[in-house]
Amino acid sequence: MKIDTENATVAGSAIDPHLRKGPRGYPMLPGGYGRSTYYTGAPSPYAIRGEGCRVWDDRGQKLIDANNNFTSLIHGNVHPEIKAAAVEAMSAGSSWGIPNLYEWELAELLLNRLPGLDQVRFTNSGTEAVMSAVRIARASTGRDKVVVTKGGYHGTSDLALVPGGPGYTRGVPQGVIDDVTTVPLNDIEHLTHVVESAPTNYAAIILDLLPNRAGLVSVSEEFARTARDLATKHGIVLIIDEVISLRLGYNGLSGEYGVQPDLLTTGKLIGGGFPVGAVAGLGSLMAEVDPTRSGNLPHGGTFSGNPVSMAAGAAALRLYTEDQVNRLNDLGDSVRQTVSKSIAGLGWEVRGRGSLLRAVPEGADKVAEDIQHRLWWATYRRGLLGSPANLLSLSTPMDDKVGAEIAEGLSAAIADVATAR
Repeated sequence: MKIDTENATVAGSAIDPHLRKGPRGYPMLPGGYGRSTYYTGAPSPYAIRGEGCRVWDDRGQKLIDANNNFTSLIHGNVHPEIKAAAVEAMSAGSSWGIPNLYEWELAELLLNRLPGLDQVRFTNSGTEAVMSAVRIARASTGRDKVVVTKGGYHGTSDLALVPGGPGYTRGVPQGVIDDVTTVPLNDIEHLTHVVESAPTNYAAIILDLLPNRAGLVSVSEEFARTARDLATKHGIVLIIDEVISLRLGYNGLSGEYGVQPDLLTTGKLIGGGFPVGAVAGLGSLMAEVDPTRSGNLPHGGTFSGNPVSMAAGAAALRLYTEDQVNRLNDLGDSVRQTVSKSIAGLGWEVRGRGSLLRAVPEGADKVAEDIQHRLWWATYRRGLLGSPANLLSLSTPMDDKVGAEIAEGLSAAIADVATAR
């Protein structure tokens, strides 16, 4: 197969890539997909190339990229400064078995944006960051159980799958499920009752401040502050998962709330488009993974802190200034308001905050997968690429003109789905 990235075409194969077979007759990828999260109910287009806020696919479509690799590409596709940083780092070596100086630069940039946190340890993904944070919390408290909110998304580890409910926990050991207490989103009374009933059982409270799985409904500031107060009172570690929401404030969404976590997990945008995750935390907690201390928690990862991710991530963070954060959030608010007016009376609403938005049926707690897929294809036909769950994330190459295109395409797609018989 030959890919012509300039003209966005694929030569050398007339077979739908989803159906390409391996030597034993099976599709080479399960279902034809490298990630389950790509699935949109029918064979999906393949990306050929991207530039700025656009992406071209193998079907000849030129799309506004509001998927941005599931919110990771805060500066869109192939930003010249990020590309240059990655190429420079790779030209000296893509990874080594000893530390590299790029780790220090990204760590300093990140900690400067997270006042109150002292140290950072890098991982390969947000999933790994959450796994590490939970282990640190358990080791430091000597407790096993954690509290999460219903619909919170914390990656794909066994523990992180539990708040997704029965559809996600098949294959997860019952012992893991028993260690996780799920509380309804923003139910302060329930959270307080759970913690106060057995405070010495809990190692951590984990918050996803803007959970897409819960329909992109924000954790309220009052709920977050209650979690902070309960954690402080009972010696529980408060973990705030900002793998996605870090983009919403220069100091993260927790900074906008004024709620200080003990550990903060992040990823996505801090890698500049390359694999990355991070745990930032108080020095007293991060000491658990200090290899110079006796009894430390071993932590590895062959590609954790690799120079390419670190260099690209540092460039991405430097570019994502406070002015850019605010501009992008304002653009998202404007798009959300425009679409909301356009779809009034159709039984749909647009949720979210700042540069993240999602269209859902009014009042929906959970959106049926077939409806999500119908909306995905309706937006795709109008030149707009979102996530299969219809989450749209903006990137810095977008301006008011692109925002208007997004609003027009999303409004028309919602109208199509809402009025379909």
